Amino acid sequence: MQNSNTTTKKIIDNIILGCVILFLVTLTNSIFLNQLGYYGALLALIAKYFVARKNPFTKTGLEIPFVLFIAAEILSTIFSNEPAHSFHNLLKRVLLIPIVYTFSAVAGDNKQLKKFVFIYLAASLLMMCFYLVVSYDYFINNLYQLKESGPAIFQYAITSSELMSFSLVILFAFLINEKTTFAKKSFLFFLFLINLLALLATYKRTGLMGAAAGMFLIIILKRKWYLIAPVVILFIGMIVVEKNISRVIAYQNNGNSLTQQTEINTKGRAYNLFAEDGKLYVSDYENGLLEFKNEKVINRYNFNAPVTEIKKWNDSIYVANLVDTRFVLMKKKNGEFEITNKEFMTAGLTTDWEIFNNRIYAVDKDSGLTIFENPTELRIIVRRAGNEFSNIEKIFADSNFVVLFSPQNGTSIYSLKNFVPDSLIFQAEAQNFGKPVLYAEKKLIIAEKNGLRIFSLSQNELTELSYTAKMPDIFSAESAGGKTFLLSTKGDLYQISFAGSEVKVEMHGELSFVPRSITADSNNIYMSNVKRSRLASALDPYHPSNFARLAFWRAGLKIFFDHPLFGAGDIDLAKLYIQYKRTFDKEIQGHMHNNFVHILVTLGAVGFIAFIFLLIKIFIIHYKNYTRVREIPFASSYVLGAFGGFAAFIVSGLTEWNFGDHEIITMVWFTLALSIAITKAQKNYNVQKD
Repeated sequence: MQNSNTTTKKIIDNIILGCVILFLVTLTNSIFLNQLGYYGALLALIAKYFVARKNPFTKTGLEIPFVLFIAAEILSTIFSNEPAHSFHNLLKRVLLIPIVYTFSAVAGDNKQLKKFVFIYLAASLLMMCFYLVVSYDYFINNLYQLKESGPAIFQYAITSSELMSFSLVILFAFLINEKTTFAKKSFLFFLFLINLLALLATYKRTGLMGAAAGMFLIIILKRKWYLIAPVVILFIGMIVVEKNISRVIAYQNNGNSLTQQTEINTKGRAYNLFAEDGKLYVSDYENGLLEFKNEKVINRYNFNAPVTEIKKWNDSIYVANLVDTRFVLMKKKNGEFEITNKEFMTAGLTTDWEIFNNRIYAVDKDSGLTIFENPTELRIIVRRAGNEFSNIEKIFADSNFVVLFSPQNGTSIYSLKNFVPDSLIFQAEAQNFGKPVLYAEKKLIIAEKNGLRIFSLSQNELTELSYTAKMPDIFSAESAGGKTFLLSTKGDLYQISFAGSEVKVEMHGELSFVPRSITADSNNIYMSNVKRSRLASALDPYHPSNFARLAFWRAGLKIFFDHPLFGAGDIDLAKLYIQYKRTFDKEIQGHMHNNFVHILVTLGAVGFIAFIFLLIKIFIIHYKNYTRVREIPFASSYVLGAFGGFAAFIVSGLTEWNFGDHEIITMVWFTLALSIAITKAQKNYNVQKD
């Protein structure tokens, strides 16, 4: 019987080891396999308890904070208007807490702990190398500037950035704490650089600011004050190098090339250009609408929010679009604009809008298509919603058809009846059909990676006319001043015309930047170049992500005041947010983009106190663990890095709901578990040694 139990325990131990390795190698790349490893190890440990009749789990010092937090979740669920939804999220939080106990139990001795740390770091760095390879394609195709984000390979880029911040801080701790050979230090520095480059490649400030906070904490604990100077110099250097750019450049078309004529710098952000009657209008964001003549500002029009674009509705009426997606009517009298008090908007977050058939066709990310007619009455003649009209990013139309593009649904073409979408005549998925960039003269241009496909659209049929590989990587098109332009992600500008079934290139210019906007008149082609410093934009209230976060927090505090004690429940907050937000706050999400505001809203004051108590207790445990092993090689480096990683998590949580992010909180519990295990293993080693 004893031999049987011994064999069973060995089998269970091997299962545990396999599950742990699976967990470690998938921490940054597969949530499904990662959780499979975690639950497998947890269940195997429970099975081992019944076989060995010995409890493998030990106290961590977090029992009271965990119980209080769970109690707050339960109370919030009881008093929530959506108890089933709240209980579902409560269960998700509670089921991940045992990670702390599971991985502090399976860690074993110092030798095995080192292996676990090495496996985690090696797997993470391997994934980062792959991320850098994909990011290179993003870089050479100028996708960073166009998308303002790095690639999303295994998870959202912002989640990747936070996961990378943990390993970066841990490597930093090893780099400055370990007393080792120059060769090993150099190797550590090389790994640190790979991690840093991958973090920068996510193009997300959240993980970067978190990592900076974690490394700063390590510098303080190690009293390495001399490291602060190069960090400050690097920070200042990045601010100097990453200058804000907002300029408008006028070019003359010399047949086959462009010649720069003038350059105008603006104080805002030259988001959009519009040329008419010898004047150039620049939608300069927070600096208002600028009216230029002969390179000089002759008028500036201010709005209640930053202006992003203006378009002509008819001979006397123009429409300005504001950053909060409001539309404002402007009248033109004697060559000057008069801003009216007529404001209107769609129901959702507007992603594109055009004026066709003397009507405004506006598409929203979340609420479909809205058509406005008659600028004097601003009557909505139709609003189309449903899955087929969701997540639309681009719209084109003429008197017969409307073309819609959605990354999820692909390209859809509807015939128009009384200028309203009537029958679906064509639909194709984006990966099979490409992206429509222009619809003009009954010709539809579809952009693919290596070229363009040209279709004719007539009599409810879409017919392919030709294909050209002369213009690869096209991502947008503009028609202005009787000219049509195509723009590539690499800064190639083409002026085109249609010659039967073919596209004729009238002019090709190579630019040193990707224009934000293009317009033209009879004399010049105008382009705007806008670039914002990633560091400076962190404090920019007009940056779209910051603008949205401020809206979430503003509404979140209102929700808290109406649910002060136990909160609204641990629920998706989208529906509740809609009730409390301002009318023109259009971006809808189910969380508050801040750990502390989110907990206030969902769990109330009771839950907030329990949450703060939990964070403080974790902070104390990390600090005590470090003080106990600070003189011990490897152990002190990892524990110090885990402490810094927790600080990174806290700082990142000021702009993200990362406590509710499955991947991030798994990393928090795992790094804490190893810190506890390493400290206990070292204590047991010292006892045995004595």
